[in-house]
Amino acid sequence: MQKIQILVICNNEEILQTILRLINNNETWKATGSSNAENAIELFHQHLFDLVLLGSGINDAEENKIRKIFVHQNLQIKIIQHFGGGSGLLSNEIEAALTDNESGNFNVIDNPFQKQ
Repeated sequence: MQKIQILVICNNEEILQTILRLINNNETWKATGSSNAENAIELFHQHLFDLVLLGSGINDAEENKIRKIFVHQNLQIKIIQHFGGGSGLLSNEIEAALTDNESGNFNVIDNPFQKQ
């Protein structure tokens, strides 16, 4: 069975390591982490990810840049935000993004090219 590949971007290294550990405890998920946007963009260019999880410390400019680049490279990429909380909340956020998108009932990414 191929694991779901998740890119985690979080500017707080301690929180990043906790998120990575929690995700990698699930035998069907494989998390790769980055503590800054530039490194995350390089990782995204080099690997095929199924989901991107944005953690704490990502400012609006970084988030917009990440969304534009990632969606331009992969229109099907799922991008979600993790708002903190326990491991149950993290798992629920990931499961919701993965299962709701399969049914076509939930879109986790806005159109990053649309002017606001």
